[in-house]
Amino acid sequence: MSTTHEIPFTAGTAPPRIPVPRGAVDCHHHVYDAAAPIAKGGRPHADASLADHSRVLARLGVDRHVLVQPSTYGLDNTLHLEALREAGPARARMVAVVAPDTPRAELRAMAEAGVVGARANLVQGIPLSIEDVAPLGRTMAEMGWHLQLYATPAIIAGLGPVLRALPCPVVFDHFAQLPLAGWDADPAWGVVMELMQAGRGWMKLSSPYALDQARPEAVGDLARALVNAVPERLVWGTNWPHPNATAIPDDAALLDRLADWAPEDGVRHRILVDNAARLYGFG
Repeated sequence: MSTTHEIPFTAGTAPPRIPVPRGAVDCHHHVYDAAAPIAKGGRPHADASLADHSRVLARLGVDRHVLVQPSTYGLDNTLHLEALREAGPARARMVAVVAPDTPRAELRAMAEAGVVGARANLVQGIPLSIEDVAPLGRTMAEMGWHLQLYATPAIIAGLGPVLRALPCPVVFDHFAQLPLAGWDADPAWGVVMELMQAGRGWMKLSSPYALDQARPEAVGDLARALVNAVPERLVWGTNWPHPNATAIPDDAALLDRLADWAPEDGVRHRILVDNAARLYGFG
């Protein structure tokens, strides 16, 4: 993926057309260091620094952000923890990748640094698996964290009994990868909606191109259905530097799509500010 843009891994230079409220949060992004060790099975990525992401946020007018450990680095959270400390607690939080049996002293140190959850990437299965979800959920509950899942609809549906029984909140990545046609008939829709309507689930409106690389705008009907049903359980994120995109998107254009999905200013404020502050513990 080329990085010849003014800011790496983002197209365009203009700010968003929609007004962005103070306190808005980018709830999903990564950083990469090409020199850092890569986990077994992980995909390498060119340098994508915290400083570059800060330039993206400045262009968007977004004040705060959530670092998300990618599968590239497996259980080694060093790079993202360093970025978290550099960003500072007033501005940033982090979602780590940890094993269920990670020493609690290590998790407590992460919590003090601003880690508020852990992610299981079940699409790639690096480094965690479906069998880790239940014990990891118990660890999350013990820490007062949430469990973030990147999973296909088939996996979500199959995990339905496990997810319903988890003692911690569940955050679904990237629209839960729901199908763009007939999503409400997919078994995963029932699981996701049940958890969100019960106040135990959240959805990230992020990476729309992951659902259709050729037509990322096609997510509109699904997004509007989510906004109409559970606006209080939705957050938004850039997914910068877009490691799963086949073409570099314009982050301002991604943010502007919220005007179509959530036309009311108050609902967008809830998604960009209020919900994110509640989920990630921003003051």
